Amino acid sequence: MHQSMNIASNAKMIEVLKAEFISEAADVMRATLSTNGRKELIDTLGSTVLLAYVLARRCGISFPELDADVMRKTEDAIADAHKLETNYGDLSLLKKHFESGNIRGFGQDKKERV
Repeated sequence: MHQSMNIASNAKMIEVLKAEFISEAADVMRATLSTNGRKELIDTLGSTVLLAYVLARRCGISFPELDADVMRKTEDAIADAHKLETNYGDLSLLKKHFESGNIRGFGQDKKERV
């Protein structure tokens, strides 16, 4: 019975996180229109990234798995000459950021320890 309570609790938490994720997406849209946009946008984008990670974990996806998928998608978009890359170089900058190890989970030195 304890296991079924955990499953139900986890399912409920997943629904709560999905609702919060949608709310944060709306906040991102509002922040881009705000006069205090930069600070508000950083706050809402940070919350969105945080929610993505905890939602993934609640769904059985580890942080390293999510990190690896983000890196793979970044590399694929670079290889496919996505407009963000060809016009602005955003994806190469993001890849370099991941590889620098400035955030936990990314970077060559982090891969060796995992």
